[in-house]
This record gives sequence, structure tokens and C-alpha cells, in this order.
Amino acid sequence: MQIEGCSGFDPQRLVDYYPSMKILHVGKYYPPYRGGMETALQNLAEGQLDAGCDVSLVTAGHSAVDSREVICGPASGRQGTLLRASVRGVFNSQPLTPSLVGMLRREMAIFRPDIVHLHLPNPLAAAAWLGLVATGLPVRTPMVVWYHADITRQKTGRRLLQPLITACLNRAAGICVSSQSLADRSAVLRPHRKKVAVVPFGIAAEPWSAVEPVTNGAFLFVGRLVPYKGVPVLFEALSLVPEAELVVVGEGPEKDSLLKYGQDLGILDRIRFAGTLDEAAIAEHLGKARALVLPSIDASEAFGLVQLEAMGAGVPVIATDLPTGVPEVGVPEETGFLVPPGDAQALAGAMARLQNDTALAGRLGQAGRARFEARFSRARMVDRLSHWYDKVLAASQSSKEES
Repeated sequence: MQIEGCSGFDPQRLVDYYPSMKILHVGKYYPPYRGGMETALQNLAEGQLDAGCDVSLVTAGHSAVDSREVICGPASGRQGTLLRASVRGVFNSQPLTPSLVGMLRREMAIFRPDIVHLHLPNPLAAAAWLGLVATGLPVRTPMVVWYHADITRQKTGRRLLQPLITACLNRAAGICVSSQSLADRSAVLRPHRKKVAVVPFGIAAEPWSAVEPVTNGAFLFVGRLVPYKGVPVLFEALSLVPEAELVVVGEGPEKDSLLKYGQDLGILDRIRFAGTLDEAAIAEHLGKARALVLPSIDASEAFGLVQLEAMGAGVPVIATDLPTGVPEVGVPEETGFLVPPGDAQALAGAMARLQNDTALAGRLGQAGRARFEARFSRARMVDRLSHWYDKVLAASQSSKEES
């Protein structure tokens, strides 16, 4: 089911509606680590603080020392707590955090949350919660899951970790996902379909809304340089649009091979690698961009939050028509274009249209900004999620009374 807020939405209403709700999030990392799950978690936590909730987060840290930090709702200044567990190593891209279960146990006792929100698929969060339950501590607080994506590329890891994820989904009082496609297509979620709700991601308007786009510069790619992002397909498409230029924002293990491929195609003089940038710098690049290109080639791209950043900045998006939430973000021919994944010819055709028609790029970008403001703002996401929490808590209370 789709969770919608009330008509005539007013963020102040959330403060009145949930003035004392305590929410404990358990995630993998938190910014400044930049990734889709981390960006979503930051926007959720800051948005809930601004809505008047009390928020605490438990994640992995970046050192061998446990740490406690203060986070703030940017609009309200309301403070929350971020606990980062010490990391003693990394195995198969997963941080090893022996202190996490104890940290979560203490926070449950001290913070006394009304609801616990796990962010999966994340073995760290799943193991911590199941470890807490295994200690014999009575856990009466309802636990819900935000299921961000299926594990698609790590087949061995999926087999090893799926029992943890399944155990958490079985215990969850509710499960939310960011797209209808994930709700409908995920085999992992199929046994739990009755308790799955769709809550689209939302992000803060700033710094994107401050951008005054010109839509006549280079095309822009933003993301990690990893295979599923499809950057080689983008390079091939660029080679078919001789006048076009490209800026690549991000780092990753594929960079050296991309440099070689660009050299082989004879297009390196039209590509600039900008490295890893913060949000302000990305917004600056969006302001100069003709369009954002998201050329991902498989379902590892579950949503593409960078699309929201581009739309918030008034920049058109060329994305791939994946069987995920990616196509649900924009509207083809209205806010940008959708092309088949891995199809360099089709991608080149979409790029050529914008390369040759800056007025079209401007119209698509304006429509994208309007769609962002109507559907994908951070306040709208928090509003939808608050109503979902309300239903979960009411159902949980009813179950307790019946038992």
C-alpha cells in the first residue's frame, strides 16, 4: 500500500501530532560517508527532528573508538544523538563492530524508544538486533524495517546473510520500501507482503533548490565508479555525440579501467573526472549541467537518490528503465528520458536531443523541480512515515491488549 499524508500538509502539524515520539534508528553508516542508504538515513533523522520527534541513531563508526555525537534538525535546531560503534576491521565490505550489541542494549535502556527502525539489507543492523533479542532482554518496543534493496550482486554473501535478514523481517511489526516496484518484485518480501508499505524517499530542498540551472553545459554523472553504475555505456554513448562533454563526480575501483576505455574511444578530452565532492560542490556542478545521466545497468540501483538532487536543482534526468524504483522517480518526456539499460545507442539519442535543444532541457528541468517539490521533499517523506508509524503502533498496542 502507498502511505500518503493528509491534504493541506503543514510540517508544524507533525510537531503537534507526535510531540514526544522517540525513534531509534539502526543503520550501517552515517554521513559524511556518502551512499544511498546513508543519505536516506540522514534526511530521515534530520526531518524527524524538525518534526518534533526525539531521535537517536546507532551505526558503525570510522575508527577503533566508540563515539557519541550530536546531530541537529537544520530547521529547528532540535538535537538528537548519533552513536558510532568502533570498527575493528572490515570483512566482505561489512564493518566488524563488536561493541554494537552492547551499545544498542544501553541505548534501548536509556533512551527508551517508542519504535526501533532497522535499515536493511544490512547484516550489521540485523545481527545487532537479533543479538539483543538473544541476550534474553525482553524487547517490547515495536521494531520496523526500512528495506532499501535486495542483495543482487553478492551471491555468496546473499546466501550467508539472508537468514539474518529473514529473521528480522519475520520479527518486524512493519516493513516499508521506497518504491512500488520493490514491494511487488522482491522475492525476499513476498512472504511479508501484507505488512509492506510504500514510502517514497525524500530529501532536503537545500542546497539543490538554490541552484539556478543553465542546462547548456556538460552532462553530469554522480556516483561510485563500480560496475553496476554503467559508466562504460555512458562513455560509449558520449562517443556517439561528438559535441557533448561529460563531468564524472565520484571515485571507485573502476576508475583506472574507465580512463583506459575513454582513451580507447578517443573521448578523454571531453571528460573531466572531478573526484568525490560534497553536496555544495555537486549542486554547483548541477547548476552548470545540461542533464544528469544515471546509466545503471542492473537492479543494484534500487532508487537513485541522485535523481532527486537533480530534479530539486531543476535539471533534467536521463535514467535507465530498470525493474526497480528508478523509473518511478521521473516522468518520461516530462522531466527527462528513460532508456533501456546497457543500450548506448538509445542513451546517445537522448543525450543528443538535449545537446541540440537547450530550451527542451530547460522545460524538462522545470517540470522535474515541480515534481520534486510535490512528491519527494523531506517533509513529505516524514509526513508519510509518521502516519505509517501511527498505524504500526496502533496495531502493536491492539495485539498487546488482546494477549
